[in-house]
Amino acid sequence: MARRRRLEPLNAEELARVRADAASRHDARPNIGALGAAPIAQIASDSMAEQKREIDRLREETMAARADAARMIEAEARGLLLADVDLDDIDVDYLSRDRLPGGVEDDAWRALRSSIQAHGQRTPIELAAIPDGRRPYGLIAGYRRIAALQRLWEETGAPRWRTVRAIVRTPTTLGQAFLCMVEENEIRQNLGFFERGRICLRAVEQGAFPSIEAAVEALFSAASPAKRSKVRSFVLLVEELGDLLRYPRDLGERLGLRLAMAIKAGQGGALRRLVGEHGAVAASPEHEQALLARCLDRLRRAPTNGAGRPAPAARAASAGAFDEAGIGLTLRLRRRSDGVTFTLCGAISDEEAALASAALLDAVRRKRGADTV
Repeated sequence: MARRRRLEPLNAEELARVRADAASRHDARPNIGALGAAPIAQIASDSMAEQKREIDRLREETMAARADAARMIEAEARGLLLADVDLDDIDVDYLSRDRLPGGVEDDAWRALRSSIQAHGQRTPIELAAIPDGRRPYGLIAGYRRIAALQRLWEETGAPRWRTVRAIVRTPTTLGQAFLCMVEENEIRQNLGFFERGRICLRAVEQGAFPSIEAAVEALFSAASPAKRSKVRSFVLLVEELGDLLRYPRDLGERLGLRLAMAIKAGQGGALRRLVGEHGAVAASPEHEQALLARCLDRLRRAPTNGAGRPAPAARAASAGAFDEAGIGLTLRLRRRSDGVTFTLCGAISDEEAALASAALLDAVRRKRGADTV
């Protein structure tokens, strides 16, 4: 039988020894808080700090990208960027050209084509962005350069001639587009007065300006008053004789102003008939100008009423202008190759204009009906 051991309470010395031993063992154990809890908190804190730094960096990059985009948009709107545009994406008939048709393949154009072929296109053309147009871009300036590139493409088939270097502008109005074209050609290749008058007339016809006066003032605002006055005179010449002249680009300023003065004097109709009879046989610019001078001489020798002005009947016939009602309205008739044009000048309401148009058509209808009876 095992002998039981009697438990006796520890005395003060033994109790102190046990406590000291326990304390030493506790100090020797690993510090769980120092090795476990503290590293996790530190990692979380470092991660949050890194995320904040990344967010700040992305925010700065986004702000810089937006600033760059804004500068690019502004530069594009101001026409400071160049783009390579396919020739098929350009509507060359976006504006009526200030250069007359048929005036492209001259010595200067052939020299331009040779220069582009040898050295490439150095001067960009100007285009207008037209999102709703039949093509993405409309030509403002650079028709001759496009014609040269087109010819090089046709002759060589090299892909390098299929694109043109261009400045893409965003004119807010059609009038601004016309102004860009005129300014470019006024600087690079001085326009003749006939071409200046013609582009003013075409700009009004396309709705860019409400009147000839507004077109002249806007397109040639930097010109002297005397020069703008000459442009207005040539507008009359373009209206009256533009479709009859074979060499209008070569028409001199002095002869052109004489013709315009005759039109202002009410001799436009007679002058047109004379030019129509004799001008078609012009074989050269010099020949045509001699014929025009001869027509003016014939008008000057026409019968007058004693006061130096054409007789009333001759004046009415030559001018094609009638004011039979005596109410301050003038009806002008201009005969062209494709028909006639009636212009009713004076203060008139929309209702009165509609009545006048209806009466004119009714008169023609009744005349034709009478002719067939």
